[in-house]
Amino acid sequence: MKFNQFADLRKRFFIIMVIGIALLLLIAFSANPIVSGLVVAATAAMAGVGVWEYAKLASTKGVKPAVLLMVIVAACEVVAFFIGHKWIHSQELPVFVFAIGVGLFFLNRFRKAEEALVNVAVDFFGVAYVAVPLSYMLAILYPINPSPTMDGRWWIFYLIVVTKITDVGAYFVGRIWGKTALAPTLSPKKTVEGAAGGLACAVLFSLGIVFLGRMYAGTAFPLEYPDALWLGILIGVFGQIGDLAESLLKRDADVKDSNRIPGLGGVLDMIDSLIFTAPIVYFYLRWYTQT
Repeated sequence: MKFNQFADLRKRFFIIMVIGIALLLLIAFSANPIVSGLVVAATAAMAGVGVWEYAKLASTKGVKPAVLLMVIVAACEVVAFFIGHKWIHSQELPVFVFAIGVGLFFLNRFRKAEEALVNVAVDFFGVAYVAVPLSYMLAILYPINPSPTMDGRWWIFYLIVVTKITDVGAYFVGRIWGKTALAPTLSPKKTVEGAAGGLACAVLFSLGIVFLGRMYAGTAFPLEYPDALWLGILIGVFGQIGDLAESLLKRDADVKDSNRIPGLGGVLDMIDSLIFTAPIVYFYLRWYTQT
């Protein structure tokens, strides 16, 4: 077994535990107005930092993103999504803010038309790639019509745990038993065996959280085992696609991590899989539970 490959795991585990405990506390008390404000502010800040990291990756290709404008639009998009979803029940508000942002991206290029097509596309995609999925996480935590049968805290807990256990399972199974490269040109250390282990963990934890929900949440977490099975499969697959998608961007930019946060890398490195799984849970709730 390749246990010598886990040398950096202690530091990462400690940092992740601290972040995880803080996150659990925020989720547990998210109904408090002050805490909800902190949650929205933290999510907006994550969107801003994530977009900034994306802009840094893009700049290595000779592109000149409108970094400050992208950060502002990303943060405003998250706040607009929360306000429109939670308070005024208007899905058009975030769309309106996004449209304003696109207009500003074009306006910013009017003074210099060179490479405008590429630069505007990079500005637009950065916000869509990072800010919109993070906004879905707020919509999951704060459903439009909260009720005893729809506790957003359980759903956001489900999303984060199943998504991140996919990463954990893929990491450990891949490091110990992995032999077949999954995507050697993107991430040489990721293996087919690791991907299968991550998928298996996603399904097992998806079913396990349903079991816990029935014990402790009652009707507040109305996820049935058949739905948990296929949701676990989708999260396990798309979570790893999200991880590989960010690896694609980093490989093209020729960098190892999106930032230099000790023990973590960057915000994009933390949320890359959630970017792809948050919309899945959000639309499941919209279509199947009518939140």
